[in-house]
Amino acid sequence: MFDRLIDIFDKREEKDWIGLLASSAKWNELSEGTFNRIKTRVQTCEDPDEELRLGKLRRKLMALDERVKSYGELLDEARERDEEMWEGFVATNRARLTVEFFQFLRFKLEVLSQGDDDAAKEALAKDAARLLSLCDAYDQAVKDQELLDQATGTFQELLQVESLDQMNAKIDELASENNLSPALMLTAAKAYMSVKESPYTSEEVKDVMAHLYFKMKDTMGRQQPKEVRILKYILSIDGNPQDQRNALEEAFTPGPEIEEPDTDLLWCEPAALLKTIDVVVDAYRSSTGKQSLSGDAAAMMSPEIIDRMLAVRELIVAHFSD
Repeated sequence: MFDRLIDIFDKREEKDWIGLLASSAKWNELSEGTFNRIKTRVQTCEDPDEELRLGKLRRKLMALDERVKSYGELLDEARERDEEMWEGFVATNRARLTVEFFQFLRFKLEVLSQGDDDAAKEALAKDAARLLSLCDAYDQAVKDQELLDQATGTFQELLQVESLDQMNAKIDELASENNLSPALMLTAAKAYMSVKESPYTSEEVKDVMAHLYFKMKDTMGRQQPKEVRILKYILSIDGNPQDQRNALEEAFTPGPEIEEPDTDLLWCEPAALLKTIDVVVDAYRSSTGKQSLSGDAAAMMSPEIIDRMLAVRELIVAHFSD
């Protein structure tokens, strides 16, 4: 049995191995026996070239096995945290969230897609898409070291204010000046995760850091184009298409716009929301097939969201377009 398994790896290209490991339900049971069998074949091999080749195969396969195990552990680490902590988690662990990690998730998702556990499939697709989007946001934020340094300085200034009211005012001022940057959000996310998970930080400090992080997050979210915010709301509606159609009708009804801490009343033209959807879908489709984090992984991690977005598009075209 082990010889047949070894032959499978021997005949496949190395880039395909991760799919074999990630897709197999029995690999953990068979791995040790496989490694031992290759070792035995190396020790009894009379051909020096074959001995070298088998030894190299064993080393590479063992290294991949360790990485695959670490990818499962990394996913578990993320899932053990509340979603509010994921931004800081990604910022702290970005080096571990590699293209190969997302390939591992893709193969796991393919296996789940062949089964009947829809809840597990949807949960993994959602978690993978969120991790990927946070990685992309992190990569964009760290491209400019000068901006990161400025963000660190601004963050320290926010921590020096004397009250939460002054902190809120300072954050609003930064937003009005377009200085509430992704780099600043990244700095806040890392700091928030650090103090929240530290047993040595006082509850008062944790509360202040939580207030700072969530105030910044909420304020930055309100800087998004209103079409994006409306689309996110429509996609968040779980129910029949009629519920989404009713929400779209409200969104396309002109009227006064109100933005409050707990309530947003916004409207836009159907054509504007269609354009927003088309931009997102085109970006998704153009990433398919690219060997990169946002290509090879992204194109296969959020098809459900794209399908829901296309369904919303059909509703708009059918009922709200001239």
